[in-house]
Amino acid sequence: MWRTIVCFLALGIAALPIAGCQSSGVAQRKAQSIEEYQSLNAATRRLVDKGKIQNGMDTNAVFIAWGQPTDVFAVDIPDGGTRLIWNYETRWAYEGKRLVPRGNDLYGRPIYGIERWRQPINYVAKSVTFASGKVIEWKKYDPPVFDQPPGKPRYSPHAF
Repeated sequence: MWRTIVCFLALGIAALPIAGCQSSGVAQRKAQSIEEYQSLNAATRRLVDKGKIQNGMDTNAVFIAWGQPTDVFAVDIPDGGTRLIWNYETRWAYEGKRLVPRGNDLYGRPIYGIERWRQPINYVAKSVTFASGKVIEWKKYDPPVFDQPPGKPRYSPHAF
């Protein structure tokens, strides 16, 4: 009895590194779209398993690698073609701090304190453009950088 339990535990521990190579999202989407995944060539499957995409992939491969897009829209091109664009948004927070007056000392000099706050936003982190069902361009974007800090948030700075 104990020998069986030890064998199962050893097999489970040995399988952890293999299962850890894929994100749970990619593994779930592969299971959902098993026929589409198996129809991909070996090189594309290796990329998809790592959550990566490349030009020439179809919408099924991109869906398995990156998941459901946040926003999908089509753009008509002047030469009569159409481009399909998938955007992926990510939540991010701008963190700021500023000096705020806290009153005066015994000599009338102002006393300042540091106020720290976070302003959460959603931004487009990744974008994929398709022509005739194939990737022709994809981009990853850095979080936005503000030239000037946005105004003081209208909510508690500890709400995020």
